[in-house]
Amino acid sequence: MTRILARREIYQTSAEKSPLSIPDLLFIACLALAPLCLLSVRSWTIFFVFCLVGLATWQLGRPENGFAVLRGDPARMWIVATLASPLIAVLAGQLVRGHIQPGLMDGPSRALLAITLFTYLLHKQIDFVRLLEWSAPLSLLILCGVLLVHPYGYASMTSERFGTFAVDPLSLGQYATLLGFICLITLNLYGPDRLLLKSLKFMGMAIAVWISIGTGSRSGWIAFPFLILLWLIFVHQIRQIKTLVPVLLGLGFLGFMVYETNAMVHERIGLAITEFMEYSHGYGHDTSTGLRMSMLKMAGLLFWEQPLAGYGDSHYPALSGIPSIAPFNTEALEFALIHNGVHNEIMQNALRSGVFGLASSLLMFIVPGVVFYRGTRSQIPSVRAAGLVGLCYIVAVFCFGLSTETFNLKYTISFYALMVSTLAAQVLRPQSI
Repeated sequence: MTRILARREIYQTSAEKSPLSIPDLLFIACLALAPLCLLSVRSWTIFFVFCLVGLATWQLGRPENGFAVLRGDPARMWIVATLASPLIAVLAGQLVRGHIQPGLMDGPSRALLAITLFTYLLHKQIDFVRLLEWSAPLSLLILCGVLLVHPYGYASMTSERFGTFAVDPLSLGQYATLLGFICLITLNLYGPDRLLLKSLKFMGMAIAVWISIGTGSRSGWIAFPFLILLWLIFVHQIRQIKTLVPVLLGLGFLGFMVYETNAMVHERIGLAITEFMEYSHGYGHDTSTGLRMSMLKMAGLLFWEQPLAGYGDSHYPALSGIPSIAPFNTEALEFALIHNGVHNEIMQNALRSGVFGLASSLLMFIVPGVVFYRGTRSQIPSVRAAGLVGLCYIVAVFCFGLSTETFNLKYTISFYALMVSTLAAQVLRPQSI
Protein backbone atom coordinates (compact mmCIF):
# COMPACT_ATOMS: atom_id res chain seq x y z
CA MET A 1 0.00 0.00 0.00
CA THR A 2 2.94 2.33 0.66
CA ARG A 3 4.04 1.86 -2.94
CA ILE A 4 0.49 2.44 -4.20
CA LEU A 5 0.22 5.78 -2.45
CA ALA A 6 3.87 6.79 -2.96
CA ARG A 7 4.15 10.56 -2.71
CA ARG A 8 6.41 10.86 -5.76
CA GLU A 9 3.75 9.18 -7.96
CA ILE A 10 0.49 10.47 -6.48
CA TYR A 11 1.30 13.87 -5.05
CA GLN A 12 3.97 16.15 -6.50
CA THR A 13 4.90 19.45 -4.86
CA SER A 14 7.28 22.18 -5.90
CA ALA A 15 9.28 21.48 -2.75
CA GLU A 16 9.85 17.74 -3.18
CA LYS A 17 11.01 17.21 0.40
CA SER A 18 8.00 18.82 2.06
CA PRO A 19 5.90 16.27 3.98
CA LEU A 20 2.26 15.58 3.30
CA SER A 21 -0.13 17.26 5.73
CA ILE A 22 -2.91 15.32 7.48
CA PRO A 23 -5.63 16.99 5.33
CA ASP A 24 -3.67 15.98 2.22
CA LEU A 25 -3.47 12.37 3.42
CA LEU A 26 -7.19 12.31 4.23
CA PHE A 27 -8.00 13.83 0.87
CA ILE A 28 -5.91 11.30 -1.06
CA ALA A 29 -7.40 8.43 0.94
CA CYS A 30 -10.94 9.60 0.15
CA LEU A 31 -10.04 9.97 -3.54
CA ALA A 32 -8.75 6.40 -3.60
CA LEU A 33 -11.76 4.99 -1.76
CA ALA A 34 -14.53 6.90 -3.56
CA PRO A 35 -14.77 4.62 -6.65
CA LEU A 36 -13.96 1.40 -4.77
CA CYS A 37 -17.45 0.13 -3.92
CA LEU A 38 -19.48 2.22 -6.38
CA LEU A 39 -21.40 -0.85 -7.58
CA SER A 40 -21.28 -2.93 -4.40
CA VAL A 41 -22.34 -0.77 -1.45
CA ARG A 42 -25.31 1.60 -1.57
CA SER A 43 -24.35 5.30 -1.18
CA TRP A 44 -20.61 4.47 -0.92
CA THR A 45 -19.44 6.95 -3.54
CA ILE A 46 -21.97 9.57 -2.40
CA PHE A 47 -20.48 9.46 1.10
CA PHE A 48 -16.90 9.94 -0.09
CA VAL A 49 -17.84 12.69 -2.52
CA PHE A 50 -19.35 14.62 0.38
CA CYS A 51 -16.19 13.96 2.42
CA LEU A 52 -14.05 15.29 -0.44
CA VAL A 53 -16.25 18.35 -0.89
CA GLY A 54 -16.06 19.03 2.85
CA LEU A 55 -12.27 18.73 2.95
CA ALA A 56 -11.92 20.89 -0.18
CA THR A 57 -14.23 23.59 1.20
CA TRP A 58 -12.27 23.66 4.47
CA GLN A 59 -8.91 23.92 2.68
CA LEU A 60 -10.11 26.61 0.27
CA GLY A 61 -10.38 28.92 3.25
CA ARG A 62 -6.59 28.86 3.72
CA PRO A 63 -4.61 31.90 2.46
CA GLU A 64 -2.59 29.93 -0.11
CA ASN A 65 -5.75 28.46 -1.68
CA GLY A 66 -8.77 30.20 -3.13
CA PHE A 67 -10.98 30.67 -6.18
CA ALA A 68 -8.57 33.02 -7.96
CA VAL A 69 -7.00 29.95 -9.57
CA LEU A 70 -10.11 29.65 -11.79
CA ARG A 71 -8.83 32.64 -13.76
CA GLY A 72 -6.25 32.27 -16.49
CA ASP A 73 -7.79 29.51 -18.63
CA PRO A 74 -11.38 29.95 -19.90
CA ALA A 75 -11.79 26.16 -19.86
CA ARG A 76 -11.77 26.24 -16.05
CA MET A 77 -14.81 28.53 -16.00
CA TRP A 78 -16.51 26.30 -18.59
CA ILE A 79 -16.07 23.35 -16.22
CA VAL A 80 -17.56 25.45 -13.40
CA ALA A 81 -20.53 26.34 -15.62
CA THR A 82 -20.97 22.69 -16.55
CA LEU A 83 -21.00 21.51 -12.93
CA ALA A 84 -23.47 24.25 -12.01
CA SER A 85 -25.75 23.66 -15.02
CA PRO A 86 -27.85 20.70 -13.74
CA LEU A 87 -29.09 22.65 -10.71
CA ILE A 88 -29.54 25.87 -12.71
CA ALA A 89 -31.59 23.99 -15.32
CA VAL A 90 -33.89 22.39 -12.74
CA LEU A 91 -34.37 25.66 -10.88
CA ALA A 92 -34.96 27.68 -14.09
CA GLY A 93 -37.55 25.21 -15.34
CA GLN A 94 -39.37 25.31 -12.01
CA LEU A 95 -39.38 29.11 -11.95
CA VAL A 96 -40.85 29.29 -15.46
CA ARG A 97 -43.53 26.74 -14.53
CA GLY A 98 -44.18 28.55 -11.24
CA HIS A 99 -43.88 25.34 -9.23
CA ILE A 100 -40.86 24.93 -6.95
CA GLN A 101 -39.97 21.38 -5.85
CA PRO A 102 -36.89 21.43 -3.58
CA GLY A 103 -36.63 17.63 -3.61
CA LEU A 104 -35.75 17.64 -7.31
CA MET A 105 -32.66 19.76 -6.60
CA ASP A 106 -30.94 17.14 -4.44
CA GLY A 107 -29.22 15.17 -7.21
CA PRO A 108 -28.17 18.16 -9.35
CA SER A 109 -26.71 19.89 -6.27
CA ARG A 110 -24.01 17.18 -6.08
CA ALA A 111 -22.45 18.51 -9.28
CA LEU A 112 -22.65 22.10 -8.01
CA LEU A 113 -20.86 21.18 -4.78
CA ALA A 114 -18.08 19.55 -6.80
CA ILE A 115 -17.01 23.02 -7.97
CA THR A 116 -15.16 23.34 -4.66
CA LEU A 117 -13.49 19.97 -5.28
CA PHE A 118 -12.44 21.05 -8.78
CA THR A 119 -11.11 24.39 -7.52
CA TYR A 120 -9.13 22.84 -4.67
CA LEU A 121 -7.55 20.25 -6.98
CA LEU A 122 -6.34 23.03 -9.27
CA HIS A 123 -4.02 23.95 -6.37
CA LYS A 124 -2.75 20.39 -5.85
CA GLN A 125 -0.56 18.19 -8.03
CA ILE A 126 -2.58 15.07 -7.20
CA ASP A 127 -2.61 12.41 -9.92
CA PHE A 128 -6.11 10.89 -9.65
CA VAL A 129 -5.42 8.43 -12.49
CA ARG A 130 -2.65 6.85 -10.39
CA LEU A 131 -5.28 6.12 -7.77
CA LEU A 132 -7.97 5.10 -10.24
CA GLU A 133 -5.77 2.52 -11.96
CA TRP A 134 -5.78 0.64 -8.65
CA SER A 135 -9.33 1.45 -7.58
CA ALA A 136 -10.95 0.31 -10.87
CA PRO A 137 -9.69 -3.31 -10.86
CA LEU A 138 -10.07 -3.61 -7.10
CA SER A 139 -13.66 -2.38 -7.42
CA LEU A 140 -14.34 -5.09 -10.01
CA LEU A 141 -12.73 -7.75 -7.79
CA ILE A 142 -14.95 -6.73 -4.88
CA LEU A 143 -17.97 -6.75 -7.18
CA CYS A 144 -17.02 -10.22 -8.43
CA GLY A 145 -17.04 -11.50 -4.85
CA VAL A 146 -20.44 -9.93 -4.21
CA LEU A 147 -21.95 -11.48 -7.35
CA LEU A 148 -20.49 -14.92 -6.65
CA VAL A 149 -22.26 -14.89 -3.28
CA HIS A 150 -25.50 -13.25 -4.45
CA PRO A 151 -25.67 -12.75 -8.24
CA TYR A 152 -29.27 -11.53 -8.40
CA GLY A 153 -29.45 -9.03 -5.57
CA TYR A 154 -31.63 -6.46 -7.34
CA ALA A 155 -35.05 -7.79 -6.33
CA SER A 156 -37.26 -5.68 -8.60
CA MET A 157 -35.90 -7.22 -11.83
CA THR A 158 -35.64 -10.72 -13.24
CA SER A 159 -33.38 -13.24 -11.46
CA GLU A 160 -31.80 -14.16 -14.80
CA ARG A 161 -29.62 -11.02 -14.94
CA PHE A 162 -26.87 -9.95 -12.54
CA GLY A 163 -27.68 -7.17 -10.09
CA THR A 164 -26.60 -6.06 -6.63
CA PHE A 165 -28.53 -4.60 -3.72
CA ALA A 166 -26.95 -1.24 -4.63
CA VAL A 167 -27.30 -1.19 -8.43
CA ASP A 168 -29.84 -2.45 -10.98
CA PRO A 169 -28.69 -4.70 -13.89
CA LEU A 170 -28.70 -1.88 -16.46
CA SER A 171 -26.39 0.42 -14.48
CA LEU A 172 -24.33 -2.54 -13.27
CA GLY A 173 -23.57 -3.60 -16.83
CA GLN A 174 -22.81 -0.04 -17.89
CA TYR A 175 -20.43 0.88 -15.10
CA ALA A 176 -18.73 -2.52 -15.02
CA THR A 177 -18.00 -1.96 -18.72
CA LEU A 178 -16.61 1.50 -17.92
CA LEU A 179 -14.36 0.21 -15.13
CA GLY A 180 -13.12 -2.58 -17.39
CA PHE A 181 -12.13 -0.09 -20.08
CA ILE A 182 -10.39 2.09 -17.49
CA CYS A 183 -8.30 -0.99 -16.66
CA LEU A 184 -7.54 -1.41 -20.37
CA ILE A 185 -6.71 2.24 -21.07
CA THR A 186 -4.44 2.60 -18.02
CA LEU A 187 -2.51 -0.60 -18.82
CA ASN A 188 1.17 0.44 -19.00
CA LEU A 189 -0.01 4.04 -19.40
CA TYR A 190 2.87 5.49 -17.35
CA GLY A 191 5.37 2.90 -18.54
CA PRO A 192 5.50 -0.82 -17.71
CA ASP A 193 3.17 -1.63 -14.82
CA ARG A 194 4.38 -3.66 -11.87
CA LEU A 195 3.39 -7.32 -12.08
CA LEU A 196 0.77 -6.99 -9.33
CA LEU A 197 -0.91 -3.98 -10.92
CA LYS A 198 -0.82 -5.53 -14.39
CA SER A 199 -2.35 -8.76 -13.05
CA LEU A 200 -5.10 -6.80 -11.30
CA LYS A 201 -5.93 -4.93 -14.51
CA PHE A 202 -6.16 -8.13 -16.57
CA MET A 203 -8.40 -9.70 -13.93
CA GLY A 204 -10.49 -6.53 -13.86
CA MET A 205 -11.00 -6.63 -17.63
CA ALA A 206 -12.03 -10.30 -17.54
CA ILE A 207 -14.46 -9.67 -14.68
CA ALA A 208 -15.92 -6.66 -16.49
CA VAL A 209 -16.70 -8.77 -19.56
CA TRP A 210 -18.26 -11.50 -17.39
CA ILE A 211 -20.43 -8.99 -15.52
CA SER A 212 -21.42 -7.09 -18.67
CA ILE A 213 -22.62 -10.31 -20.30
CA GLY A 214 -24.32 -11.51 -17.11
CA THR A 215 -26.36 -8.31 -16.76
CA GLY A 216 -27.65 -8.51 -20.34
CA SER A 217 -27.33 -4.72 -20.43
CA ARG A 218 -27.49 -3.79 -24.12
CA SER A 219 -27.09 -0.12 -23.19
CA GLY A 220 -23.64 -1.07 -21.86
CA TRP A 221 -22.76 -3.10 -24.95
CA ILE A 222 -23.45 -0.08 -27.19
CA ALA A 223 -20.31 1.58 -25.82
CA PHE A 224 -17.95 -1.30 -26.66
CA PRO A 225 -17.08 -0.42 -30.28
CA PHE A 226 -16.66 3.28 -29.51
CA LEU A 227 -14.41 2.65 -26.50
CA ILE A 228 -12.33 0.13 -28.44
CA LEU A 229 -11.91 2.71 -31.21
CA LEU A 230 -10.86 5.30 -28.62
CA TRP A 231 -8.31 2.84 -27.18
CA LEU A 232 -6.82 2.10 -30.60
CA ILE A 233 -6.67 5.70 -31.81
CA PHE A 234 -5.72 7.63 -28.68
CA VAL A 235 -3.74 5.10 -26.62
CA HIS A 236 -2.01 3.09 -29.35
CA GLN A 237 -1.99 5.91 -31.92
CA ILE A 238 -3.35 3.60 -34.66
CA ARG A 239 -4.77 6.15 -37.08
CA GLN A 240 -3.90 4.91 -40.54
CA ILE A 241 -6.90 3.33 -42.25
CA LYS A 242 -4.87 0.45 -43.69
CA THR A 243 -3.82 -0.52 -40.15
CA LEU A 244 -7.04 0.34 -38.34
CA VAL A 245 -9.41 -1.59 -40.63
CA PRO A 246 -7.80 -5.05 -40.17
CA VAL A 247 -7.69 -4.56 -36.40
CA LEU A 248 -11.38 -3.55 -36.32
CA LEU A 249 -12.31 -6.47 -38.55
CA GLY A 250 -10.51 -8.83 -36.20
CA LEU A 251 -12.27 -7.38 -33.17
CA GLY A 252 -15.57 -7.50 -35.08
CA PHE A 253 -15.03 -11.19 -35.79
CA LEU A 254 -14.33 -11.76 -32.09
CA GLY A 255 -17.59 -9.97 -31.24
CA PHE A 256 -19.46 -12.10 -33.76
CA MET A 257 -18.06 -15.28 -32.17
CA VAL A 258 -19.27 -14.10 -28.76
CA TYR A 259 -22.71 -13.44 -30.28
CA GLU A 260 -22.81 -16.93 -31.81
CA THR A 261 -21.55 -18.83 -28.76
CA ASN A 262 -23.03 -16.99 -25.76
CA ALA A 263 -26.73 -17.59 -25.13
CA MET A 264 -27.34 -14.34 -23.22
CA VAL A 265 -25.70 -12.14 -25.84
CA HIS A 266 -27.38 -13.98 -28.70
CA GLU A 267 -30.82 -13.76 -27.10
CA ARG A 268 -30.61 -10.08 -26.11
CA ILE A 269 -29.21 -8.82 -29.42
CA GLY A 270 -31.48 -11.09 -31.45
CA LEU A 271 -34.49 -9.85 -29.51
CA ALA A 272 -33.54 -6.22 -30.15
CA ILE A 273 -33.22 -6.86 -33.90
CA THR A 274 -36.57 -8.67 -34.00
CA GLU A 275 -38.32 -5.92 -32.06
CA PHE A 276 -36.82 -3.23 -34.30
CA MET A 277 -38.02 -5.01 -37.43
CA GLU A 278 -41.50 -5.40 -35.96
CA TYR A 279 -41.66 -1.71 -35.06
CA SER A 280 -40.47 -0.62 -38.50
CA HIS A 281 -43.35 -2.63 -40.01
CA GLY A 282 -45.95 -0.88 -37.87
CA TYR A 283 -46.48 -3.25 -34.96
CA GLY A 284 -44.67 -4.31 -31.77
CA HIS A 285 -45.09 -0.88 -30.18
CA ASP A 286 -45.11 -2.28 -26.63
CA THR A 287 -41.86 -4.25 -26.80
CA SER A 288 -38.74 -2.98 -25.03
CA THR A 289 -37.22 -1.66 -28.26
CA GLY A 290 -40.56 -0.43 -29.59
CA LEU A 291 -41.30 1.56 -26.44
CA ARG A 292 -37.87 3.20 -26.56
CA MET A 293 -38.37 4.27 -30.18
CA SER A 294 -41.89 5.56 -29.47
CA MET A 295 -40.66 7.47 -26.44
CA LEU A 296 -37.97 9.25 -28.47
CA LYS A 297 -40.54 10.39 -31.04
CA MET A 298 -42.98 11.36 -28.30
CA ALA A 299 -40.28 13.24 -26.34
CA GLY A 300 -39.41 15.34 -29.38
CA LEU A 301 -43.07 16.21 -29.98
CA LEU A 302 -43.72 17.03 -26.31
CA PHE A 303 -40.62 19.21 -26.17
CA TRP A 304 -41.86 21.35 -29.07
CA GLU A 305 -45.23 21.70 -27.34
CA GLN A 306 -43.60 23.33 -24.28
CA PRO A 307 -39.92 24.07 -25.01
CA LEU A 308 -39.27 26.77 -22.43
CA ALA A 309 -40.70 25.44 -19.18
CA GLY A 310 -40.55 21.69 -19.64
CA TYR A 311 -42.82 19.42 -17.62
CA GLY A 312 -40.92 18.67 -14.43
CA ASP A 313 -41.13 15.05 -13.33
CA SER A 314 -44.21 13.23 -14.69
CA HIS A 315 -46.42 16.32 -15.14
CA TYR A 316 -47.28 15.48 -18.73
CA PRO A 317 -50.49 16.20 -20.64
CA ALA A 318 -52.74 13.34 -21.78
CA LEU A 319 -50.94 11.82 -24.75
CA SER A 320 -54.21 10.69 -26.34
CA GLY A 321 -55.20 14.35 -26.71
CA ILE A 322 -52.15 15.24 -28.83
CA PRO A 323 -52.90 14.41 -32.51
CA SER A 324 -49.25 13.88 -33.51
CA ILE A 325 -48.74 11.30 -30.72
CA ALA A 326 -52.10 9.52 -30.86
CA PRO A 327 -51.19 7.20 -33.80
CA PHE A 328 -48.50 5.38 -31.81
CA ASN A 329 -49.78 5.98 -28.28
CA THR A 330 -50.51 2.97 -26.06
CA GLU A 331 -51.23 2.42 -22.38
CA ALA A 332 -47.78 0.90 -21.97
CA LEU A 333 -46.20 4.02 -23.49
CA GLU A 334 -48.02 6.34 -21.08
CA PHE A 335 -47.06 4.12 -18.11
CA ALA A 336 -43.40 4.00 -19.21
CA LEU A 337 -43.24 7.77 -19.68
CA ILE A 338 -44.55 8.50 -16.19
CA HIS A 339 -42.76 5.76 -14.27
CA ASN A 340 -39.55 5.12 -16.23
CA GLY A 341 -38.85 8.22 -18.31
CA VAL A 342 -37.95 8.31 -21.99
CA HIS A 343 -34.74 6.25 -21.66
CA ASN A 344 -32.53 8.94 -23.15
CA GLU A 345 -30.43 11.30 -21.04
CA ILE A 346 -30.59 14.35 -23.28
CA MET A 347 -34.28 14.11 -24.20
CA GLN A 348 -35.32 13.38 -20.61
CA ASN A 349 -33.61 16.56 -19.42
CA ALA A 350 -35.19 18.49 -22.29
CA LEU A 351 -38.62 17.29 -21.15
CA ARG A 352 -37.88 17.90 -17.49
CA SER A 353 -36.51 21.45 -17.77
CA GLY A 354 -37.12 22.54 -21.37
CA VAL A 355 -34.32 24.36 -23.20
CA PHE A 356 -32.50 24.78 -19.88
CA GLY A 357 -32.30 21.01 -19.45
CA LEU A 358 -31.26 20.54 -23.05
CA ALA A 359 -28.46 23.10 -22.69
CA SER A 360 -27.32 21.50 -19.42
CA SER A 361 -27.11 18.02 -20.97
CA LEU A 362 -25.12 19.30 -23.93
CA LEU A 363 -22.72 21.13 -21.60
CA MET A 364 -22.26 18.02 -19.44
CA PHE A 365 -21.05 16.01 -22.42
CA ILE A 366 -19.41 18.54 -24.74
CA VAL A 367 -17.37 20.68 -22.32
CA PRO A 368 -15.60 17.83 -20.48
CA GLY A 369 -15.21 16.01 -23.79
CA VAL A 370 -13.34 18.96 -25.32
CA VAL A 371 -11.22 19.46 -22.19
CA PHE A 372 -10.26 15.79 -22.04
CA TYR A 373 -9.53 15.67 -25.77
CA ARG A 374 -7.14 18.59 -25.27
CA GLY A 375 -5.54 16.64 -22.46
CA THR A 376 -4.84 13.62 -24.69
CA ARG A 377 -2.61 15.84 -26.86
CA SER A 378 -0.41 16.95 -23.95
CA GLN A 379 3.22 15.86 -23.59
CA ILE A 380 2.88 15.85 -19.78
CA PRO A 381 2.21 12.21 -18.72
CA SER A 382 -0.24 13.01 -15.91
CA VAL A 383 -2.23 15.42 -18.11
CA ARG A 384 -2.38 12.95 -21.00
CA ALA A 385 -3.45 10.16 -18.62
CA ALA A 386 -6.29 12.30 -17.22
CA GLY A 387 -7.35 13.23 -20.76
CA LEU A 388 -7.49 9.59 -21.87
CA VAL A 389 -9.43 8.33 -18.84
CA GLY A 390 -11.74 11.36 -18.89
CA LEU A 391 -12.48 10.93 -22.59
CA CYS A 392 -13.18 7.24 -21.98
CA TYR A 393 -15.65 8.19 -19.24
CA ILE A 394 -17.47 10.84 -21.31
CA VAL A 395 -17.73 8.62 -24.41
CA ALA A 396 -19.03 5.76 -22.25
CA VAL A 397 -21.72 7.73 -20.43
CA PHE A 398 -22.81 9.40 -23.68
CA CYS A 399 -23.29 5.97 -25.26
CA PHE A 400 -25.12 4.72 -22.18
CA GLY A 401 -27.35 7.79 -22.30
CA LEU A 402 -28.60 6.97 -25.80
CA SER A 403 -30.92 4.30 -24.39
CA THR A 404 -31.13 5.10 -20.65
CA GLU A 405 -31.03 8.07 -18.32
CA THR A 406 -27.44 8.42 -17.16
CA PHE A 407 -27.49 11.00 -14.36
CA ASN A 408 -30.96 10.66 -12.86
CA LEU A 409 -29.73 8.60 -9.89
CA LYS A 410 -27.90 10.20 -6.98
CA TYR A 411 -24.92 7.87 -7.15
CA THR A 412 -24.49 8.33 -10.91
CA ILE A 413 -24.55 12.14 -10.73
CA SER A 414 -22.18 11.94 -7.73
CA PHE A 415 -19.81 9.76 -9.75
CA TYR A 416 -20.03 12.24 -12.63
CA ALA A 417 -19.16 15.07 -10.23
CA LEU A 418 -16.18 13.07 -8.93
CA MET A 419 -14.81 12.06 -12.33
CA VAL A 420 -15.23 15.39 -14.11
CA SER A 421 -13.98 17.59 -11.27
CA THR A 422 -10.89 15.49 -10.51
CA LEU A 423 -9.84 14.64 -14.06
CA ALA A 424 -10.58 18.12 -15.45
CA ALA A 425 -8.51 19.65 -12.64
CA GLN A 426 -5.64 17.30 -13.52
CA VAL A 427 -5.79 18.49 -17.14
CA LEU A 428 -6.31 22.20 -16.43
CA ARG A 429 -4.25 22.92 -13.31
CA PRO A 430 -1.38 25.42 -13.64
CA GLN A 431 1.73 23.32 -14.24
CA SER A 432 3.91 25.69 -12.23
CA ILE A 433 2.19 24.65 -8.98
